[in-house]
Parts: sequence; C-alpha cells; structure tokens
Amino acid sequence: MSSLFVLTFMFSTPAFCLGLLNPQWVGLGTRKRATALYGGLMAVSFLLLGVTGSKPPQEVSSGLLASTELVEFRVSAPLC
Repeated sequence: MSSLFVLTFMFSTPAFCLGLLNPQWVGLGTRKRATALYGGLMAVSFLLLGVTGSKPPQEVSSGLLASTELVEFRVSAPLC
C-alpha cells in the first residue's frame, strides 16, 4: 500500500510544479485549482506514506542475547 502512496507523491510533485508554470499543461484552468489539487494530493500521499510505512527495527534487549553468547576458553598451562 505504501508503494501506491510513493507513486502518487512522485507523480503529483512534477504536476504541481507544471501547474504553477502553466495550468493548461496539467489539464486545469487556473493556477489556484492546480495548486489546490496537486498540492493537496502531495500532502495527503506524504502523510499516508508515513502512516503506512514500515516500522524501524527495534533493539533487542541484552538479556535475550546472554544465552547465545560464546564462552571464552582460557588455557592455564601449555600442552607440551
């Protein structure tokens, strides 16, 4: 679902810029309508991307790793 919002944001950004330059290039009559439509679409898709995006990995507590740590082996005297 987040890939849909990324694509929407990526396509609405150049449409927003083109609508500011010449609204007929994006199929709207006035700059106000182009700015409202594509600016709103950018804002909504950006917010929804943040909501549906993947969560950052969480840190594992050290108590869980204690059982999997390697034990140090020490030699007290040479074998020869």
